[in-house]
Amino acid sequence: MINMNAPCSSDNRNSTPLITPRFSTTQCSFNASSNMKMAKINRLFLFFVALFFLGTVEAKYSDAWVRQRFPTIFAATEAPDPARCLEKLFRSYEIKKHVQVPCDELGALDTCSGLSFASHDDKAIVLVFRGTKGTIQLLVESEELVYRNKTQWYGGGQVGFYFARAFNVVWNNGMKDDFNTLRSKYPGYEIWVGGHSLGGSMAALASNYLVANQLVKSSKIKLVTFGEPRTGNKEFADQHDALVPFSYRVIHRKDIVPHLPLDGMDGFHHHRNEIWYNNDMSTPDFVECDEQEGRNCSDAELDWLIKDHHRYFGVYMYYYGARNCTGDPAN
Repeated sequence: MINMNAPCSSDNRNSTPLITPRFSTTQCSFNASSNMKMAKINRLFLFFVALFFLGTVEAKYSDAWVRQRFPTIFAATEAPDPARCLEKLFRSYEIKKHVQVPCDELGALDTCSGLSFASHDDKAIVLVFRGTKGTIQLLVESEELVYRNKTQWYGGGQVGFYFARAFNVVWNNGMKDDFNTLRSKYPGYEIWVGGHSLGGSMAALASNYLVANQLVKSSKIKLVTFGEPRTGNKEFADQHDALVPFSYRVIHRKDIVPHLPLDGMDGFHHHRNEIWYNNDMSTPDFVECDEQEGRNCSDAELDWLIKDHHRYFGVYMYYYGARNCTGDPAN
């Protein structure tokens, strides 16, 4: 019988041979080969464990990353010259186009807007959408959300008609071409998508559209919104959560807009994940709710305020952007 534990050293003079020399040579080769295979398996195992934990870390919400980047990026969508906002953040960037088009038959009285650029500092292609602008747009948006049927979305579920139309007119009037150009130039870059208010809903639809149509892998896209309304129904929320796992709805204290339309009203329902700052947002003190409608986050509040919708991380989105990101950001 071959002793599988027999020593392989030829210098083991005190041991009694248990097998003939030809079997000893084979046994030593067998053990060496097995050890090499096990070592390789162990290295592969550690490699995949490392990838898993790195992926887990990268998927977490980062107050520092959002605070440093997105308030000024979102304000840039309001700017006459977005480059003057972006130059405050990035050493190396490339703007494609600031698309501004009529949202509906009201023409110039009701426009929707989006901005496409690449941040070479972050190796990211960024698509951002402007929020509701002016009383007329707010009234039209509210009326259509209440009285018009929702529309079917690409990945599944139904979304607000106004949100869908707003995204589609911006996407089909320049942003799609800009995205494709940037994507072909920088295929390894991440895709960041975001927006404030109406822009948040447009951003949610954009991120969903890109993954549902296999233009971007789920692992390469990051969605961040400020004060996003309820964008679609429960079916949309479920499929969005599956398609866009890195998805964060940031809410400032008692901001009223994320509570509109009301939960369940005509089926409207939030997607995951909520980041709630129940403060002035000057510190990294927030609550994260991984549920679609987390009762320990902003849904716990009933006395909502419009003033908390205008300012995020100390930046008044509209006025700061309208001044090309100059002067006091808070006013």
